[in-house]
Amino acid sequence: MTERVRRCAYVLCSKPLPEGSRSDRRFCERACRAAHRRWIRHQREAFAVGLAFLSGEAPAQVVRCPVCGRRFALGHPHRRDKIYDRDSCRQKAFRARHPAEGVRKAVTPDSTPEPRHRPLTSTNAVSSRGRP
Repeated sequence: MTERVRRCAYVLCSKPLPEGSRSDRRFCERACRAAHRRWIRHQREAFAVGLAFLSGEAPAQVVRCPVCGRRFALGHPHRRDKIYDRDSCRQKAFRARHPAEGVRKAVTPDSTPEPRHRPLTSTNAVSSRGRP
């Protein structure tokens, strides 16, 4: 009698698990494991939003993330004053508000680069060599 083929637990994959894998292995590779976690999180959030609509909660309890546009319900597991649905959205918004410091603009034919140091002249050239 042939042994039953165990398959990956991720819904969109279902590849057979490698031969000789441990009995508690559920996913064929790490990417499937991460994708399954994201899929489960999406299902939970969608269920929470749907439940909020069905229970007649105020529209202010179901908000849309300003970065990615996904809807999420405030309250458990989110704070009541939460603005972004995930930490990655919050980080993207921060980076958009605060442009990178220390990054110089590209030099184009019609622009000249900004000098990093003061221009070299005869007076500070001598002092920069360390001689009096």
